[in-house]
Amino acid sequence: MPLLPDADPFYQDGSDVGVLLVHGFTGSPRSMKGWGHYLADAGYTVSVPRLPGHGTSWQEMNKTRWEDWYGEAERELHDLASRTGTVFVMGLSMGGSLALRLAEN
Repeated sequence: MPLLPDADPFYQDGSDVGVLLVHGFTGSPRSMKGWGHYLADAGYTVSVPRLPGHGTSWQEMNKTRWEDWYGEAERELHDLASRTGTVFVMGLSMGGSLALRLAEN
C-alpha cells in the first residue's frame, strides 16, 4: 500500500538520550516531524514510527487494531532503549494514550 506524502517514519541518531514521538489516530509521522527535527537538531536521538495502518488509506487502517499500534510503539521503545541510556516518550492524542500505557507497563 503506498504511503501518503511525507508519512514515512523518521529516525535521527544523536546523543545518549532518546525521544520516541508517537502520532495520533488517523495521523502519520508527518504530524510529528517538525518536533522530531527540532529535537534532533538539539542533539537527541529521535524516533518517529508510523503506526500500522496509518499514513495509507482508511481501508488499510480498518485492518488494524489498537494492539497493533501499541505493539509498534513498544517495539520502537525497546529498540531506542537498547541504543540510548534514557528514553522520553511523547505522543499526540492517541499517541499520548499509547505513551501512557508504555509508561504504565
